[in-house]
Amino acid sequence: MRFFILCFLAITLTIPALRAEIRVVGCDILGKDFVAALSDYSRRNDLGIKLDLTGSGAGMEQLHAGLADLGLIMLAPGEKPPAAPFVVIPAAYQTAVVVVPSTLPLTQISFVQLNAIYADGADSTIKRWGDLGVAGDWANRNILPNISGPGGGLSYDLFRYTVLGTPALKPTVVVQDSVDATLRRISGDEGGIAIMPLLSDRQPGLKALLVARGVGDVAFGPTEDNVNSGDYPIRLPLYFVFKKSSAKQLQLVLRYLLSEEALPLWKGAGLVPLPVQTRNQQIFDLEVL
Repeated sequence: MRFFILCFLAITLTIPALRAEIRVVGCDILGKDFVAALSDYSRRNDLGIKLDLTGSGAGMEQLHAGLADLGLIMLAPGEKPPAAPFVVIPAAYQTAVVVVPSTLPLTQISFVQLNAIYADGADSTIKRWGDLGVAGDWANRNILPNISGPGGGLSYDLFRYTVLGTPALKPTVVVQDSVDATLRRISGDEGGIAIMPLLSDRQPGLKALLVARGVGDVAFGPTEDNVNSGDYPIRLPLYFVFKKSSAKQLQLVLRYLLSEEALPLWKGAGLVPLPVQTRNQQIFDLEVL
């Protein structure tokens, strides 16, 4: 099935250029806080950044046409990154995490089990937590599935097209309007399970399950290291895309976006940032391009 990357909101921000203009294009999944922070950094450093975040497809067209300098681009799973003369490096990752109450005596779940819970038409007898091997008071409680809808970002489509055998959801799945609505539902629902972009460390009473592709495979949690290595199986990279000849011009912008200072911006956009070792290596590599 096709995986649809949806960029709903077009943000165009022009910052008066004191140096040569840096034109940044791509998919608008980052949000206004990200844009505001980048514009502030541009003003403080006289970079003259112009942002036109109208979609990854449109962004790639502008890069190919020479109308942009840097792309923040997401590609569909299996879609090949652009070849030379472009440089393509990961910037952050969209994920879909499986969230349950922290008191649930379950630590991991597989694609097969998630498909049985969420996919419409799945031939399954998984209806209660006991069907997943949970014992005690939880065993007879119904599994009540929730998911953050398209308004919560790309995790909705990422989960449906990456994990499920068919993207159609069971009628029993409640599609929440926002991440906040998902958190409210799962926090107050002892039998609930939810799919959402990211779980903040500041959410007491909830935990993210480890996820395995197959029932017998090793399960991994959505840590920065696991997501970056690909061990956590539900992820979609957001890439920096630029021509090698533009590396020197873009160095200040890229160093900022790979810095500790920018970490809250990626997380605020519901994305998993790169591990510190990877970010430091990329900064070094950029200096020698």
